[in-house]
Amino acid sequence: MSGAPGPLFRLIRNQKVAFLMVGAANTAIGFGFFVLFELTIGVLYGYLVTLIFAHVFSVICAFFLYRTFVFKVRGNFFGDLARFELVYLTSLGVNFVLLPILVELAGLPPITAQALIVFVTAMISFFGHRDFSFRRKAPLPDTPAALPTPSPEEADPVTPKVSIVIPAYNNADYLAETVGSVLAQTFQDFEVIISDHSSTDATWEVMQGFAGDPRFRLLKTEAGGGALRNWNRVSQEATGEYIKLVCGDDLLYPEILAQQVAALDAAPTAVLAASKRDIVDANSAPIIRARGLAGLSGVSDGGLAVRKTVRAGTNIFGEPGCVLLRRRDLEAIGWWDDRWPYLIDETTYARVLLRGDVIGVGSGALAGFRVSDSQWSVRLAGSQHQAASAFHQWMHETHPHIVSRADVVVGNLTARAMALARRLTYLYLGRRMSKSKAKVA
Repeated sequence: MSGAPGPLFRLIRNQKVAFLMVGAANTAIGFGFFVLFELTIGVLYGYLVTLIFAHVFSVICAFFLYRTFVFKVRGNFFGDLARFELVYLTSLGVNFVLLPILVELAGLPPITAQALIVFVTAMISFFGHRDFSFRRKAPLPDTPAALPTPSPEEADPVTPKVSIVIPAYNNADYLAETVGSVLAQTFQDFEVIISDHSSTDATWEVMQGFAGDPRFRLLKTEAGGGALRNWNRVSQEATGEYIKLVCGDDLLYPEILAQQVAALDAAPTAVLAASKRDIVDANSAPIIRARGLAGLSGVSDGGLAVRKTVRAGTNIFGEPGCVLLRRRDLEAIGWWDDRWPYLIDETTYARVLLRGDVIGVGSGALAGFRVSDSQWSVRLAGSQHQAASAFHQWMHETHPHIVSRADVVVGNLTARAMALARRLTYLYLGRRMSKSKAKVA
């Protein structure tokens, strides 16, 4: 929850339970308004007019109940009300679509149909109000933009601040664009380490275009060992205080290093900084904008963040390009962990976060994650939910004080839903996942 606990928290020592209790009361009140207006003005003007009247009265009542009993927030009254209404308008839109379908096509009485729809709109309201309506952002430790880019004289000539490591494999179509996004950073105190994992395309030849830059080290990794071998190879070669692993087809936006470095420098208890990213297609056109973090902003407890990612059933921190790690903490856990290959990043993040805090950096996307048919993670999509379930169970068994049995159940259900959604997305994108096909389309 983004809002601070309200008075109901004194009786119920769990803000989420308090939220659900008031949400249930609001649902019952809203349904009561619908019944009241349907039996009065509805018989004259129809059930959709009933729905509008019930919506107005329900929103006003629900807003004051949440603001009074669940969240202890001050100021920004009209802003809160506007966001609150946006969430309810979303529920109302869903209601407007489903109610005629159930009444006109399924032949259900309006009150019965609305009783069924309540379950859908209740879920929308819960997540919307939890993460949006009463949100109060935690301030970042510093304003990253205030930090100037270090000049060559200021930068350590031997040890760079950041190591950007790129484990490349059959990335000839995208690697130049990826490296170009690295070189476009406003923060320039970094080294770049690229290792070709015995690619069968022209990846090595593309890498030679950067051979003359003293900040670059170009390596080769022998075949075999899966992604882990190359991810560990480039990470262990890093000399910087911080490591950012960027897959050979992903993108960094110009401010990501400046903002994430400033955030970690200002928060010594933090071991990992993460930012939202855009999901882009083979031609770098956005598919989904600013995805990730699940509401994390500013400094948060690492253990709570791990629990959050388990319950979400997906990696809320994003792919490695979205994340900046302290090298010492990655080394301390034994580098990358691929016991579940599809979750090599999320598993590693979780183990690192057991050592300290996480920082959510930026309000918008600071990186681009490419969905293409060349990705090994796309090829592993069929085993996603099995890997997620195993990861959730492992976290519960090794850290039951952080991840409960209930968290595992919730996480497994959402992981199945997310796996299905990804597979449907890949099917839908089709031609946009191939650079050559996308150009023709």
